[in-house]
Amino acid sequence: MVAAGRGGTAMTDQSQDQGSGERRGPRRSPFRHLMPIALGLGVGSALYFGFMYWSHQQSQRQALTAAQGDPAMAKPTAEECAIARAALTAIHATRTDKTWLTGAGADEMTLATDSKVINPADVAGYTDEEADDLRGKAAADWRWCPGMATFVGGIGWKPMGGDDPIAVLTLGRPGLNKAGDEARAYEAFMAPNPDSGVLRLKNGPWLVTLHRAPNGAWQVTSTDALKRAF
Repeated sequence: MVAAGRGGTAMTDQSQDQGSGERRGPRRSPFRHLMPIALGLGVGSALYFGFMYWSHQQSQRQALTAAQGDPAMAKPTAEECAIARAALTAIHATRTDKTWLTGAGADEMTLATDSKVINPADVAGYTDEEADDLRGKAAADWRWCPGMATFVGGIGWKPMGGDDPIAVLTLGRPGLNKAGDEARAYEAFMAPNPDSGVLRLKNGPWLVTLHRAPNGAWQVTSTDALKRAF
């Protein structure tokens, strides 16, 4: 801008923006949206892991409930529990359980919670001593055996007492001789009907014979088809 004054001409320098009316505020940070996003992710993660923890706790409680026996049912003796574990061990060691599942078109099985009640007078194979021991034994819940739930899971079977219909091994309480070194028990494999889900006999029944070794361990020595006594 040129201005006249005394003694000559004076030059002044003014910004071209002066008087334009435009106001410029502080520049906004490009990271201003990161905080809401971070907060959202944090809340979402907390909800997710909270749900996962709750779900795990629910599963643990359900498994614990399923592993407990029915208070209204009898409890197998320690000897009967040892015999049951020996019978299951023999079935799994020979991969008989896999053969049963393949034949039934099933993928999973477990041990039936309730023992099969057998009248020794109706079937052949029990000795008089074993029949006397077995006679009058009420149905027992195998879940009362200490560690049975863990044992069943250890051989790759599903937890006992679940709600889903799956194949089961039905096992009767054993009859023992007076010496306590021989026992016989009922076995059968049952699988659910594909249409109704109702369990039906697929293999067996059998009468499994076990002997107790000098070290106290029970071992399966034979498995025979169950025959009627008449």
